[in-house]
Amino acid sequence: MTRTLRDVAVLLLTAGAIAAAQSATSPADLDPDSHARLPYLQRKDMSEADQKIFDVLPGRGKDDVLRGPLAFAAYNPAVAKALFDLHNGAVGGSLNAHVRELAIMVACRETKYNLEWNAHEATALKNGVEARTIEIIRRGAPLDTLEWQDAAVIRFGRELFGRKKVDPATFAKIVEIYGKRGAMDIVAVMNTYAVSGFYAIAVDEQPAPGKSPL
Repeated sequence: MTRTLRDVAVLLLTAGAIAAAQSATSPADLDPDSHARLPYLQRKDMSEADQKIFDVLPGRGKDDVLRGPLAFAAYNPAVAKALFDLHNGAVGGSLNAHVRELAIMVACRETKYNLEWNAHEATALKNGVEARTIEIIRRGAPLDTLEWQDAAVIRFGRELFGRKKVDPATFAKIVEIYGKRGAMDIVAVMNTYAVSGFYAIAVDEQPAPGKSPL
């Protein structure tokens, strides 16, 4: 079995064990379709101007319902469009796919953002983020066994979101590895995904059935 296949198998087993431990009872205030406190938006319920924005957002289905990471931001469609543009700018920056996916996983973990965590696990593996690294991020475990480049990104995100203060040495290391623009691109990627994570927190969005919660 190749390392990638082995890593996928490890993550699937971990996710399955966590999902099996989930409570069968959801909070009473959740919508049965969105698994959140607000229902998904439907195109037919929007103004003509808002429908034009709806039609360019990711997550719209053939049933004209908006799902995905912008589902709740789209209650103000202009905000959802701005976040979509922000996302495109952030992920189109100077970071390679490995660092970008690592930054996404850290941001999702720090905001307990289940939807994008579950969506990006396989992509992170595909781009060289090891399963043990993902598991360390998931558990908030020590970083001393990781490659120092990956550890620097995770430490940066933990300080940014958890402590809300980045140590000088942490920032200097990030700039040393990725340059000044790279450092700011990591901030951009992390914060883009964290914004959607904060929406998920507000509406208590739960993972879909069978998906593992953070």
